[in-house]
Amino acid sequence: METSTIARLTEVYRRYGFYLAKNKSKDGILVFTLKTGYFDNAEILRLSANIDTDSIFQEFTSAGYACTVRLATSPEKAEEELFQGFFSVEATRLRLFDDYKRFSSSLVAPYGPNARYEYIEAPYQINGKTGESNPPAEVLRRLNESGPILFLIEAAAGFGKTCTALEIVKLLSEDKSHLPLYAELSRNRQARIFRYILLDEIDRTFPLLNSSLVQTEIKNGRIATILDGFDELLRKNQETGEFENQEPMLETVSELLTGRAKVIITTRRTVLFDGDDFHNWLERHADSFEVVRIRIQEPKIGDWLTPERLEILKNSGLNMEAMANPVLLSYLRCIELSELIELAKHPEDIVDSYFEYMIERERQRQDLMMTIQAQGKILRAIAKDMMDRGYTAEHRDYIINFILSTQSKIVDDARMQYSTSERPTREEVANKLASHALLDRSSNEPSKIGFINEFALGNYVAENIVNEIDWLSDDLRFIEPAVRSYIPRTESSRSRLYDSLSESLPYLDTTAQIEISIELLRRLPENLMLGGADLITFEQIDIGSLGISNFQFNECIFKNCTLFGNGLSNVTFLNCKLYDCSVSGDLEVGSVYMLGGLSNPDLSAYFTNPTVDTSTSANPNAEVDAVMLQKFWPVGESYKFKPTRPIYKPIRAICHPSEKFTFAQLYSSFDRLKKRGILNEMTKSNLVTLNFELLTLAQDILSEIEK
Repeated sequence: METSTIARLTEVYRRYGFYLAKNKSKDGILVFTLKTGYFDNAEILRLSANIDTDSIFQEFTSAGYACTVRLATSPEKAEEELFQGFFSVEATRLRLFDDYKRFSSSLVAPYGPNARYEYIEAPYQINGKTGESNPPAEVLRRLNESGPILFLIEAAAGFGKTCTALEIVKLLSEDKSHLPLYAELSRNRQARIFRYILLDEIDRTFPLLNSSLVQTEIKNGRIATILDGFDELLRKNQETGEFENQEPMLETVSELLTGRAKVIITTRRTVLFDGDDFHNWLERHADSFEVVRIRIQEPKIGDWLTPERLEILKNSGLNMEAMANPVLLSYLRCIELSELIELAKHPEDIVDSYFEYMIERERQRQDLMMTIQAQGKILRAIAKDMMDRGYTAEHRDYIINFILSTQSKIVDDARMQYSTSERPTREEVANKLASHALLDRSSNEPSKIGFINEFALGNYVAENIVNEIDWLSDDLRFIEPAVRSYIPRTESSRSRLYDSLSESLPYLDTTAQIEISIELLRRLPENLMLGGADLITFEQIDIGSLGISNFQFNECIFKNCTLFGNGLSNVTFLNCKLYDCSVSGDLEVGSVYMLGGLSNPDLSAYFTNPTVDTSTSANPNAEVDAVMLQKFWPVGESYKFKPTRPIYKPIRAICHPSEKFTFAQLYSSFDRLKKRGILNEMTKSNLVTLNFELLTLAQDILSEIEK
């Protein structure tokens, strides 16, 4: 064996903690030793098949080593064998597969013993294009690629992030070439530093191995890292509203993304992955790793229900599109067919029937002598306390004490339903309620109690909002679940919740206000003005029927929508996609703009393109250019000096209309300053920044306005 090959082989063994105890390569023997606590091991390598190792075997055996003799292979094959042995690959795969089975069984357990779990293949986009298989398959197809890849799997709350992550774990546990490291980040919400959270997950998954060895194999591509619920660790600064710990988290991820590493992150659609800081981070690492962005959309009803079940519900007159909630669809998919047929006779009560079904099963499961109405009242009280105190999970003891101190009459009434010999104590009744099927009895955090899913949380939060006069809050942890839980309900119920939220809506950002209005009222809010909407899908919505002015739609999708010309004034569609849309009336010239994006059929003839002054020798509109440039200095800094930190802005932000300037004027200014070289547009992320080499030109424009 060549000297260079022996050196590479030695390096492989050293990486796995071995010490080269004896180098007799001239005699065709290498001996590596490894101390693992109580045991001493010796690996005797024969560099060729005819080497006699009896004496060296006896020498190390006498010294107390457990010896193994192997024929030396290539460094690559030796590394693979060491990986298989040290990581107990087969045992680890079996353990992970068992974890998957427990998880999938827990999802369908409330619906009876005959319910079966199956991964739902919802529609999705990959890097902006419609996907043709499913997210787990997209990930597995790329795991053998040579370079590092970051997979971002985004979905709204309750639409399959964890199911997708664990489906990848399952597929990898069946695969022979990769091993998954699955980290459920929600169990570490209180931890402060992401790097330590990651190390903790490594130690939990591979307790007997050095974390640096695990990280090496991540970078070698043998271990695929799955970080589920990345957004769970984000914390907002109370004063600025900005995510204060995002950059260290991203940098820790980038440190892993070398060699052949594959890191899969699941997260809610959050501003973190659409904001300036994230795109700036991507720009810095543009040549370091590839990013594959997968966005899971709402599942179609047909993805969940068999044709037979779908037909039964359609024949009942039910609006099936309103039923597109994963929890509700799971219920309709898993209950016995006879129960579904009976349910279809009263479609308007379908949501209430889900909760009645779950509560009634709880009466039987726990022998809980408490009416459906009484259990509902207690669950509603817990949700009210969460809203008042701002938590979504609390220690089990707290929940029990809360029930005993605030719901004592219901508890005592329940106790009286038992015979004297079998009557439980008040504490025993409260314990049963704390273990309710609609509350989260997480095995990862047994001391914490919360609602089992956001649909259940939202249902009881919404009931409290509707019943409370002038409810006021901007906490989306409660507003978003409440809205989603009411989407399947009747029009009058949705309108009642919207009216109850009316005092809170002005405190939410415009995108959230629009989404809530669409989900509850199936229309846009009245008189949208001086704002913008980002990344929203509008389907069969009238655009402009209630008036929109000085407004910008950014990277939105419009399907089967009607644009009302007389209701649109200074409205811009930036990088939007319009499918099967139409125009009603005439769009006033200079009022509606479409930049980038596409429309099918082509509606470009209806839109106005901003008139862009291409002059580079003079500045025809110094005031608007100054307003544009001011956006690139941190607030409070003098324009006479270079900004203390680079500010990156997306086009949609710097061209956002104001009371003073329309989008057309701002866009013309942006294009003019870009042509003069004062602003630079980054090709990969579409962010805009100052060109510091021409900083004096920018300062001249700003100085002219200050005179």
